[in-house]
Amino acid sequence: MLKLHTRRLASPLLLTLLLLLQAPASQADSVSTVSTATAAPALGEEEVLAARINSEIAPLFKANEPGATIIVTRDGLTVFRKAYGMADVAKGLPMTPDTVMRIASITKQFTATGILMLVDEGKLALGDDIHKFFPDYPSGGQRITIEHLLTHTSGIANYTNKPGFEAGMNTDLTVSQMIDSFKNDTLQFEPGTRYAYSNSGYFLLGAIIEKVSGVSYAKFVEQRIFVPLGMVNSAYDGHERGSAMRAQGYTRSSGGAGFEPGKAVSMTLPYAAGALVSTVDDLARWDAAVSAGKLLQPSTQQKAFTAYVLADGKSVPYGYGWSVREMRGMPMQSHGGGIPGFSTYALRLPEKQLYVAVLSNADRGLPGAEMIALKAATIAVGHVFSD
Repeated sequence: MLKLHTRRLASPLLLTLLLLLQAPASQADSVSTVSTATAAPALGEEEVLAARINSEIAPLFKANEPGATIIVTRDGLTVFRKAYGMADVAKGLPMTPDTVMRIASITKQFTATGILMLVDEGKLALGDDIHKFFPDYPSGGQRITIEHLLTHTSGIANYTNKPGFEAGMNTDLTVSQMIDSFKNDTLQFEPGTRYAYSNSGYFLLGAIIEKVSGVSYAKFVEQRIFVPLGMVNSAYDGHERGSAMRAQGYTRSSGGAGFEPGKAVSMTLPYAAGALVSTVDDLARWDAAVSAGKLLQPSTQQKAFTAYVLADGKSVPYGYGWSVREMRGMPMQSHGGGIPGFSTYALRLPEKQLYVAVLSNADRGLPGAEMIALKAATIAVGHVFSD
């Protein structure tokens, strides 16, 4: 079982005070004017970094509105962990760093890893045609592979973009009923020739996991990923095992003043494309396991972090469950998510061994999770650590 550790170079009280600072540099100036008898201890580099991150993020949130949780780790050790705003405005419950939230499309990392675990076990192959699992799936004579589903290059239209989806999104459907709702839609393009983000592809991947493993998708991710990694507060929504506080999701009120609860959505619809819940602590455990190679063979994991190449030789900004981009010229693997009431983003910078995860309980009306994560990562990258 993995455990997160925090470097503690100062007392808890001092760290709390540091996180309230708005300008660390000015504090250093003021300390120099205090007599030796009352001077504060020298600041550790993690405390300085935490104060810098907090000084940029704290002003973005109000204490009486929805907020966010954020974690920053380096070399698997926590260097920043904090919560802002309210987990439940009506009940007056403030957000805490271990608050559970829907992670939306970050779910795709877990679905992709589940598929790749089965690949490593020889139970399926990336080149398998989906007709192997869905014999009657109408593909218009095209060959659609598991790899096409993983990389959003299948040409299968995104079911969440279908007319009328939002109106019926609180209706429970079985996996088969959901597949029936989009399987007859015309392919958008020949598989492997273009990139178009598709929740439909990841829905099908969840169903493939069930067919191959013999257990439900919810049980698979629980038994094969969450329990072994000690992710006690992560689950398919509705199958929670932990007891941590759950955040209420919000959206900006139609009038623009204040917030209201986010729209209700049946979690049978996002399924393997976006139905998981977690905490920033658990996501840090997840990244530590990924970084340590605890889940996949090294070559398989590397493929997940490699941009897929289309038939014409052009690459797309996506691997298997991770967006593949750059930040300041460094490779970055990331994923964002949005679902009624929540906005999420997580990124990893392997060259810096840096990981940032942000979970927000508002889908609009607050600074986006991606912006916050990139801001924190930029500060951390610019911070000089002495190893």
